[in-house]
Amino acid sequence: MVDMDQNKDTRKRIIDASIHLFGIKGFTGASTREIAKIAKVNIASLNYHFRSKQNLLQEVSAFVLEEFEQRCIRLLDGPAKNSADYAVLLFDSLIENELKCLNHFKLYLDAENCPRELSARPIGFDQFNTFFEHELNASVPMEEKMWMTNVILAYLSHMAVMNSSSLGKKHIEKYMVDKHKTVGNYLHRLVQTMIRDLNLRYSL
Repeated sequence: MVDMDQNKDTRKRIIDASIHLFGIKGFTGASTREIAKIAKVNIASLNYHFRSKQNLLQEVSAFVLEEFEQRCIRLLDGPAKNSADYAVLLFDSLIENELKCLNHFKLYLDAENCPRELSARPIGFDQFNTFFEHELNASVPMEEKMWMTNVILAYLSHMAVMNSSSLGKKHIEKYMVDKHKTVGNYLHRLVQTMIRDLNLRYSL
């Protein structure tokens, strides 16, 4: 049992170190030796657990996708009353750790390396859809709901990355007097506008 716990801890430390270095230096720029040093393991241990740098990238990509999916699930227990509130909660959770947020999004873009089979539905769709079921007319097609989810995720992801980067943060601070309130308002307006549009186009 202790060995299993130690193995899990070792793998987690290697994955965390990899997210950090892959995010900063990219796959090519980050060496396994640097990763092992940050993770406080020897290179033999890293090779034992992941066999190769490419396998490590695949597992890291799978980890960040799974982490985002679990984040979406956990937030359903939050105070959100509608899909707009839920979008703001998701944005807030993404920017809690700016460097981690930025590194994760860099790895999301590398998801083609992920060994897990990706769903046709966007990650987070099932959680948003729990609200859409009450907010959208029953005649709104599934494809439109997925489109709406993708638009919401694209906007809040863009704002999270902007908030987490030096240049983006300067832009936000210059043009948004109250960053949190402004982004929240924009998200609410975006979601509510799409709901109105879809309900008009697919009126019962």
